[in-house]
Amino acid sequence: MARLQLEDDQPVPFAQKVVDILDLTLPSDSLSSPRDAAKSLNALYPDHRPADSTEYRESGGSFLWWFWDLFHDLARQVPHDSPENGRMAAVVKELHDLPAKAVNLGDEWGIVQLWSDLPLLGPVLREKWDSDPRAPEGADKKQRFLNLQTYTARIAGLGLAPLESYAIWALTAALEGEMTPIRGAPDEVNSDPAAVEDVAFKISVATTWILHAGGILYGRDEEVRGTEGGPLWKLDKKEAAKLRRKYKGTQGLSPERWQLWKERFGVFRDSEKVDEGTRSLAAVAVDAMESIEKEKR
Repeated sequence: MARLQLEDDQPVPFAQKVVDILDLTLPSDSLSSPRDAAKSLNALYPDHRPADSTEYRESGGSFLWWFWDLFHDLARQVPHDSPENGRMAAVVKELHDLPAKAVNLGDEWGIVQLWSDLPLLGPVLREKWDSDPRAPEGADKKQRFLNLQTYTARIAGLGLAPLESYAIWALTAALEGEMTPIRGAPDEVNSDPAAVEDVAFKISVATTWILHAGGILYGRDEEVRGTEGGPLWKLDKKEAAKLRRKYKGTQGLSPERWQLWKERFGVFRDSEKVDEGTRSLAAVAVDAMESIEKEKR
């Protein structure tokens, strides 16, 4: 993997140190472990710097915001199917596992536990999710987004932060059908895999969530705020009115929805209307889901 690059025209003062730490740590044959990296990153926190340091000293909240802003952007550069992507998530885990320390981030964020709460990881991630303005000219933004999605799925799968909504968004977009406009009639639910726009990318993203976070999605029945459902998860209007609800089950995670996702991956696996790579990934997802089910019995 190529060395990480700062893509911000005006990086924060500590940015290059973060890059140097990760460049030393991410290679799978590195002598520097993710735990070593976590300790070095922890030393950059403003209150942990030497008292006689002449470096600009940010507030704790400002440091954490820009730290995660940088860290998430760097994750976009790390190929989703590389060992280095896993080591990025491993560094986050080692930060999480450092001895906890209460810090006051001011009126907006209050008192948090550094680093066991991974403070601001989630809010910064949400801010960055829908756009990639710092991507170099000519960069493959879909590939970068897949890299970020995989890194996020790994963090979720490790149980480090409640990121299930991102998984549901990905699985909904890929698997829960489309609505086809019908002239002079109500729109029609379309379950055809070929109807999914950008299907290869969406199945890639959905599969990475199953591979790296499927274990935390299975067997749960609970609402997840900030999520919706696709046409195949929605009740038709008459049934919705009768039951006084919008969806076929819990709007979030449920055994029924897991089953729908698995069935839909099977549809993509068996479809001649999508490319071979998409069919292959869908088959991988089905196998992974079945393995998870066996492990959890």
